[in-house]
Amino acid sequence: MINWANSHLPQSLQVVDPAGPLFGGLGILRLAEAVVGKSTSPPVADSAFPSGPSDDKLEGLFRLFDFLLDNDVKVDSVSINDVRQGKRDKIVLLLKALKAWKDRRKDILRSMGHGSQRQERTAIR
Repeated sequence: MINWANSHLPQSLQVVDPAGPLFGGLGILRLAEAVVGKSTSPPVADSAFPSGPSDDKLEGLFRLFDFLLDNDVKVDSVSINDVRQGKRDKIVLLLKALKAWKDRRKDILRSMGHGSQRQERTAIR
């Protein structure tokens, strides 16, 4: 899952050590934007996310969850606090939900006769 997520993110947001901390809220939002094929509106600044465990900035995390829910990404039992606290198991659930969303979208496009990768990429965006 980490390799898949990294392939959609700029190097500055990629996880380098899979045994270390996973993606924070900013990384998950940028991954979601890449997978969904559109940005949040209005855009969310990087500075809207907490920079560490003692940082109380929550605006970015609220916008992340709004974006996921608005695009029908299943967040199930994952909370804003789970992401804020860097809970590995919950972050992995979000990564799986984003991958499932993308795979489901590809299947729908394929069933509609948009079988080529080029058509899929165009339609997803």
